[in-house]
Amino acid sequence: MAHSFTSINIHYVFSPLNRHIIESPEQRKNLNNYIGGICQNLNCQVLASYVMPDHVHLLVNIPGKLSVAELVQKVKANSSRHLNALPDSLCRFAWQEGYGAFSCSYSMLKTVVKYIHNQEEHHKS
Repeated sequence: MAHSFTSINIHYVFSPLNRHIIESPEQRKNLNNYIGGICQNLNCQVLASYVMPDHVHLLVNIPGKLSVAELVQKVKANSSRHLNALPDSLCRFAWQEGYGAFSCSYSMLKTVVKYIHNQEEHHKS
């Protein structure tokens, strides 16, 4: 077969070290955009993402040549470097070592996207 086709959709969840709170809505939006840029540079399609004060949800379609672990390692390393370089950074930022990664079938994508975009409401209850 000359060409390959993959459809690998992964829902990641990861948190700051010691559940550090990212209080500023502007900083969360900046982080969300930065993570999207990292994914784009790795040829991943971001289907949904949301930065909560104490965790991140990221749903991506990843290329077959990129492992699940490699993507989250690159996202966490580059985004923490970015946050630490910001002029308003008051303390050293780091991500927890672990993460959750869940495969998502094509038929469930809309449901998971809605769940991610509805995080504020979901965590109120």
